Order: sequence, then structure tokens, then C-alpha cells
Amino acid sequence: MTDTTTTKSMEEMVMEIPVEQIVQPTIPVKITIGEAADLHRYATEDKEALVARGLNPELIDELGPRAKFLQDKQSDWNAVYQAAVTNTKEWESKIHEANLLQRELKHDFQFALRNNKEALRKLSNITDGSGNTDLMQDMSDYPKLAAEYPDEFVAIKFDNNKLTRANALSHELYDLRDKIDGAKSGSKRTEKIMRDRSYTYLKQLVDEIRAYGKYAFWDDEKRQKLYSSEYLRIKNNRNNNSDEVEN
Repeated sequence: MTDTTTTKSMEEMVMEIPVEQIVQPTIPVKITIGEAADLHRYATEDKEALVARGLNPELIDELGPRAKFLQDKQSDWNAVYQAAVTNTKEWESKIHEANLLQRELKHDFQFALRNNKEALRKLSNITDGSGNTDLMQDMSDYPKLAAEYPDEFVAIKFDNNKLTRANALSHELYDLRDKIDGAKSGSKRTEKIMRDRSYTYLKQLVDEIRAYGKYAFWDDEKRQKLYSSEYLRIKNNRNNNSDEVEN
């Protein structure tokens, strides 16, 4: 268990946890933090009994700082995660817009370039293919193709605002894809790594104090129950009940 006399910062202690010991949350982090607060209360009430069994009393006081540290790191990760969710929704909206715009542009271009075989061949290169990556590139290609044949588009009184929007969409989609891809590799994000390390650091202490509590109150079922996760106990009971077959 941690040497409570250390002068190292909480962050330094968290970063010293060996990689192979890091665990990801098995229950919601907010529940973990709440249960740590409850455990601090129970352990404070039972301090004399726990210390009599060998628990370092300073470890009880460490619960609060570790829980608050995890709370801060969870907030950092939540900010990143929520931004990714927002970006994903925006991506889907812009992909929808780009699909509709491409439908119009394909119709306009086929008519404007109908008498130019070389131009139609270039248009075919744009319209062939599928998928969001291809669509993102198409939004960039349409304006460039139109610039090669200005007279044909003037002849059909083409609305150049469509090309301005297509070019802007290609850039917007590129930026959003970069952000979304970054979120998909969340396990490599600094915020995610620190959250998991902070969770591990708190869990190590919670497990230690609970172990002493179960040992100290081995013959007191009611008190011993306080040194286990209520969330997991309720969840396990619910799962067990769901497995029962009604006659």
C-alpha cells in the first residue's frame, strides 16, 4: 500500500502505477466516487477496530483526496468525450447536407457539360465511387471542374453559391473527421489514460480498506456488508433474479 509519508504529488503517485496494474472502471465512476465517500464515513466510525487489525489510519484520510482527484480527471475525460459526441452529430448532419448537394451538382454538371465528352469523362471520375471519404473529396472536386468550363455554367445560369458551399463542406468534413478519429482512439488520449490511472489509484485504496473491514467484522454480517460495493451487490442480485424461471 502507498507510503503515506511521501512528499510526491497525487499526480506523481498516479503516474507511478505500473501499466499492467491499471484497470478501467467496472462500475460508473460517479458511483465509485460516491461509494468511496460512504466508505470514508464507515471506516472513520470503525477506525479503532480497523487499526486494531493493522490498518494504517492515515489511509482512511486518503480516501477523500483520491476520490476528488478522480473526480477532476473524470471531468477532463467527460469534456473530451462529449465534444466527440457533438462532433459526430455534426458530422452526420454535414454528410447529409453533402449528399443532397452532390445530388443537385451531379444533375447540374451533367446538363452543363452535356456536349463536352472530355468534361463528362472528368465528371464521371468524380461521381464514380462511394462512401463518406469519397463524398468529402467530391465536394472539393466539383468547384475545380466547374472552373475549367466557366462558359458552360454561365449558359445554364448556374448558382455558384452551390460551389462555394461544396468547397466549404469539404474542409468542414475533413476537420470533423480528424476530431472523430481522435475520439475513436480514446484509449490513447491523455485524458482517458489519466482517468483510468486515477480510478486505479482510488480502487487500490478502497479495496485495501474494504479488505480490513471484512476481516475486522467477519462475524458481523450487517457491518461487513458496509465494506462491499452496494452497486455491485444490487446488480448481482438483479442478475440472479432475472435468471430464475417462473413456474
